[in-house]
Amino acid sequence: MSFCLLPLAVFLLFLLFFLVFDEEGVYSKIRLSLVLSLIGTSATIFFYNEVLSAFDAITYKSALVFWILQCVVLFGLIAYLHRSGRIRLHKLALLGDAVLLKGIGKTNKILTITCLLFFVLPLLFLAIYAPANNFDSHSYHLNRIMFWVTNQNLDHFPTQHIFQLYLNVFAEYLVLHTVLLSGADHFAGLVQFGSFIGSLAAVSLLAKKMGMKANGQLLAGIFLLTLPIGIFESTSTQVDYVACFFFISFVYFGFDLLKKKTLSALLMMLLSLTLGGFTKYTIFIFAIPFTIYFGIRILIQYGFLFSVKTLLLAIVMMSLVFTPFFSRNYQLFGSVMSPPEGTALFAEKIPVDKHSVMFTVSGIIKNSSLHLGLPSTAYNLFVENGMKDFHKKLGMDVDDPALRLDWFRVRYSVHEDMASNTFHFILIILASLPLFFLRGKRDIKWFWICGLAGFILFCSLLKFQLWSSRTHMPFFAMGAVMVSYLYSQVLKWNITYMAVPLMLLSSVFVYGNPNKALLPLVYIAQKTIAHIPVAIYQADSAQGRILEKNVSRYYDFKTTNEWHVLKKWPDFQERRKVFALLDQCGYFEDDRSATVFATNRTKGYFLSHLEHYNSFGPLLDHINQNGKNIGVLFLNGVGFYHYQAAITERLDRPGRMEYIRYHKEFMALKNAQKDYCYDYILADDAGLIKNLIPIANIDTVYNSPLLYLVKLKKSSCERYLF
Repeated sequence: MSFCLLPLAVFLLFLLFFLVFDEEGVYSKIRLSLVLSLIGTSATIFFYNEVLSAFDAITYKSALVFWILQCVVLFGLIAYLHRSGRIRLHKLALLGDAVLLKGIGKTNKILTITCLLFFVLPLLFLAIYAPANNFDSHSYHLNRIMFWVTNQNLDHFPTQHIFQLYLNVFAEYLVLHTVLLSGADHFAGLVQFGSFIGSLAAVSLLAKKMGMKANGQLLAGIFLLTLPIGIFESTSTQVDYVACFFFISFVYFGFDLLKKKTLSALLMMLLSLTLGGFTKYTIFIFAIPFTIYFGIRILIQYGFLFSVKTLLLAIVMMSLVFTPFFSRNYQLFGSVMSPPEGTALFAEKIPVDKHSVMFTVSGIIKNSSLHLGLPSTAYNLFVENGMKDFHKKLGMDVDDPALRLDWFRVRYSVHEDMASNTFHFILIILASLPLFFLRGKRDIKWFWICGLAGFILFCSLLKFQLWSSRTHMPFFAMGAVMVSYLYSQVLKWNITYMAVPLMLLSSVFVYGNPNKALLPLVYIAQKTIAHIPVAIYQADSAQGRILEKNVSRYYDFKTTNEWHVLKKWPDFQERRKVFALLDQCGYFEDDRSATVFATNRTKGYFLSHLEHYNSFGPLLDHINQNGKNIGVLFLNGVGFYHYQAAITERLDRPGRMEYIRYHKEFMALKNAQKDYCYDYILADDAGLIKNLIPIANIDTVYNSPLLYLVKLKKSSCERYLF
């Protein structure tokens, strides 16, 4: 655990290196150095992962040597350059002024300090303190890292959940090192948080590149800072903020290259695009219009030869990064991208099955609807029905299977995977309309044309999914720049009038994230408005007696079932009394204690899917021996990281978990040839236990609503192929 700060030390040395070289103003210097340091650190991690994986040497010891060696090399390089007179470390004295925010206007200083204290610091705390409880992270993001650590390589492995293999991997490459060095997942959230900070720096630099002054740059940063889905992503172990950071960096360095022809700008542009696409393929879709724009401008400004060199360098960089991953895919799937349709390992097809202008219009409307929801069922149904009627008039099926993976509906979500960015989206739409009527302003117009075109391409090429609001983050990052330009440069309004409302509205997402709440906002809101349930539920007879004694005046307890309906709807003052009585009975205890402080870490892993905790919690008591492995016998294609994490919290020396049932095609893999023996079996289907596990080796079967735990009489190394 003591060496887990080594990556931070390397990052700070990178930061120091870039700070003393760059010639920008102090605040631009800090932001640019931050972006460059994140990219530089990421590149070295990629190098370590791929090289050491080839020798099955991804281990704690090799990672420790790698990070110590980086520290020594960077420190020595900085010292050598300082002694030779090529850099002057005394320039760092200017950082003292930056810490005190000298030279910044009073309004901007207040906004900056407020953002740091009430947004950035609480999110940093959550990124470290709160356990990783995102369901996708448990299913494949963190699950694949667990297998890499076990196998000591990045090669594919037998699994029942194929997403763990072929979905892009670079964000997990980064998270891998937090796990290797600390031996746990306590710092895994820092990867997304670091990308969040890097994105704020990059988007404000991009605003500067568009000609905005300090207030416009700050507003662009606040716009992105307050993005609801971005707030949720910043503390999670998902991958979308990592992808967003590389995309913004790609766009920034692309415009930087158009301003000045430098090798550093070219390398950073191409490296950002490559690593962004390696994190999430959707980045390539949003980048297509910018790539075309940059390509044309480079050809016009710098000539044919430089353009060819740029293209060749891009091909080389893409090949170096993607070839190892593609070769692993091809070895298993016979395809470099994913399992082909019709094969045993095929999972899903995300690209649309047909194309036309009207299908594109449909995609734009449906994806826009993800950011039109409000906390009003009547309003959401009105919008949803209006969009369905529009599709009918066009002669189209809104739920055409060729164009969607999820059924279409409009809703307001505060889920960590699919939060709506309603007010930010409305601001982008309102700002887009007048932008193109402005005279001149060529750069910002072309910038936003590329940003809009990326969104249109996304809606045209990919099937509709309800969780796509997080994959829209590159669009909102570009929107932050465009909105801030119109507001601060054209209208020249005081940025406080936009920044403060955005901060107030978005503070709810910082402090009330259902997966990791700092404050019990649901309970506070219910108490404030005296919201009482129209029917109360008694969990058991003892609670029923307590409730009947205290609130029988208001609720009907003559029924024999567990639900007791409100006799009549009381006025506000009376509702306050009812709420207080229910509160005294402990009826709102779950809401009142729904914070990261009041929830133990084991349960905290399950907050986004409590039904799994309710099923696995009772089984935990029966896994009480150190070093005992568990075979995972799942019928469904899901991960099990949260179960492993819960066991790790309980035992000093937890055993490993691995799948023991999977497709026979996996047996061709090197990692499938390794022995794995187990003393327990965790299953999600009784039929699998009955049909596969020899009854003579079953000691005890413990069951819960969703899961079965089989304790074996003796260890087994059997695998079940199909």
